[in-house]
Amino acid sequence: MKKTLLLFSLILIFTSCKDDSKVTFQNKVVKDTINSNNDTIQGIKILKEFYLKFYGSDTIFDDENLKRKFVSERIIKRIDSLSDGKDLILDYDPFINAQDYSGHIIRKTLEIKPLKNKDEYRVSFLLIGRKDEKRTYVDFLLKKAENGNFLIYSILNDEYLNFNNDSISLNKSNRNTN
Repeated sequence: MKKTLLLFSLILIFTSCKDDSKVTFQNKVVKDTINSNNDTIQGIKILKEFYLKFYGSDTIFDDENLKRKFVSERIIKRIDSLSDGKDLILDYDPFINAQDYSGHIIRKTLEIKPLKNKDEYRVSFLLIGRKDEKRTYVDFLLKKAENGNFLIYSILNDEYLNFNNDSISLNKSNRNTN
């Protein structure tokens, strides 16, 4: 009888330990999914706020201090270096991939969706609102700053701001040979 009781107790202990590990794993998956969803929501919110603040009006809004709330220092420095002096490379606004736009059209047509990879997003909009106009697409990588806010870390579909060093060096060598 003692052996049966001991065997039953051991089976009960092993079964409960197995269930605890399963519950712990399930809790971790749920927690990771919730964090990922919260990050996605936060990333979309930051991009939307950035576009509405800087491009949602027909008047140019250029506040460098406010821009630092949304854009990483490395992007700001790269834009400054590529659009400064006689070696002008960026003659367009990389956040809209154009020079001209209509703020109320961007505001009205703005869409932001997460991409397959973590912290990557696609922003799309119309620039002017013409009948035959195709949507403009700008893909971003966001990174969490030390303060917990997301910042635009690179523009994935821009050859100069995706931070692929090969594209910069190739373009500089092509300019020097022409």
